[in-house]
Amino acid sequence: MLENHPIVLLFVYGTLRYGFELNHLLRNSPFIGLGYVEGFKMYDLGGYPGCVKGDGTIWGEVYQVSEELLRKLDEVEGYSGTPDDLYERTSVTVNFDQKRKYKLSGVQMYVYRRSIDDKYVIREGDFSSHMGMSKILNYFAYAENTNTEVMKYRGLTKIMKEFRAYAPGFRIVFSVPCRWGLCASLKEGEGKVCGYVYLTTADQLAVLDRAEHYLSTYMRDSIPVVDERGITYFATVYFTEEKEEGSPSHQYLQIILDGLRRGWGDQCRSTGLDL
Repeated sequence: MLENHPIVLLFVYGTLRYGFELNHLLRNSPFIGLGYVEGFKMYDLGGYPGCVKGDGTIWGEVYQVSEELLRKLDEVEGYSGTPDDLYERTSVTVNFDQKRKYKLSGVQMYVYRRSIDDKYVIREGDFSSHMGMSKILNYFAYAENTNTEVMKYRGLTKIMKEFRAYAPGFRIVFSVPCRWGLCASLKEGEGKVCGYVYLTTADQLAVLDRAEHYLSTYMRDSIPVVDERGITYFATVYFTEEKEEGSPSHQYLQIILDGLRRGWGDQCRSTGLDL
């Protein structure tokens, strides 16, 4: 088990990412979140990318791995700590949200060490987009989207993994006009909000965007959430800017409570639901 070994965080941006041939090496490693690293440029090396220091941003996935697995990945990436290595493993800071509020430092990343003079630059800094591959992310459901019937109706059908989690330092508020009266949003403050992390794809989230009226009603960004083992993940949430708050309808509140109780029972109570 991962908990029995020292662990490190690893940022992967190429063929170790979801959908590529080496991602199976990370199948038992917790996916912490989709993030980005600044101060690097990405180049196409012919079937795989390499990153070097530069004035750019690169996107990738953060995993929690054991030291044993890290040593295996060092071999795969051609890193042994010598001057002739193809890659160098270094520590970087990974951002997870647009405002750079939530970040992790000391994350390991493989940096290319050879010449890139004749290589094609991947300007978007995202190898998955460059290759037309799906991207995975964590989505945190905390209100009606905890209810499986609602999720089926809204078309989020590809959930690769689901687990219980909570968002510390937030509370639920009801401020968004919707079919049930006032729908929920998140607001920073004392307390915690319970829900589920759904591991899904960016394509599936685009389907949910339509139901959530993304950009016209809700915005989305990443926040930290914590599972029952104490592992912190970074997950996308929908939220609104400051609006006048009110009370939810009984029907809407029941939809949320039914969704939370299916997995949590009475073990977790979101701040703001104690109406």
